[in-house]
Amino acid sequence: MDEGFTTYVQNVVTNEMAVKKVENPFKQNYVAYANLVNTGKEQPQTTHADRYDENRPYSISSYIKGSIFLSQLGYLIGQDNLAKTIKRYYQEFKFKHPTPNDIKRTAERVSGAELDWYLTDWTQTTNTIDYGITAVKDNDENTMVSLERIGRMPMPIDLQVEYVDGTVESFYIPLRMLFFVKENPNPEIKRTVLSDWAWANPKYELRIEKPKSAIKKITIDPSSLMADVKLDNNAFEVK
Repeated sequence: MDEGFTTYVQNVVTNEMAVKKVENPFKQNYVAYANLVNTGKEQPQTTHADRYDENRPYSISSYIKGSIFLSQLGYLIGQDNLAKTIKRYYQEFKFKHPTPNDIKRTAERVSGAELDWYLTDWTQTTNTIDYGITAVKDNDENTMVSLERIGRMPMPIDLQVEYVDGTVESFYIPLRMLFFVKENPNPEIKRTVLSDWAWANPKYELRIEKPKSAIKKITIDPSSLMADVKLDNNAFEVK
């Protein structure tokens, strides 16, 4: 936890001090984590340091996956709530010995979200996140979009739709077990909040009130802050 949170803060501060800032200073962390998953050598974060089979999985789990815990928490509860959570966590636990449950409870008190499942899935299992767009079909003057949860770890979904005329619209699918709807991360873009997605249901369908011919591209998580381990099914381009 210490190493991961330090890595997160280091990424944030380094980007703030840089002459040329990047939109996602955590990008390489997500790449390193996905690479570890693809090796099949990942072990749960709760594994004791001396019980890891190899050094690299331990290093990525403690530093990289620990950092993603926070950057992805911002995806779940919003960046403002994440900043408030970190500040409150520091004020309440400085010079103490907090546990992982303390950061979880702090985030819950700040945001009102239910995060037990997040702490469990991310730190105590090797469940992965993988969502995909499986179909985009015309339905009269509307477009039906089919999504699928392929990985075992559930998440709320930010879906961005780019239209041929250059306009952009977003759709937010809350995760039922989160009991929370975050603020629109891009207020300049129209957002529609859809019905929630129960974690036990692997499939979800939504309707866009425009024909398929009006759509240029549909993207899951345009922020890239959700640690989806297979990105090639996250976007659909209409050709």
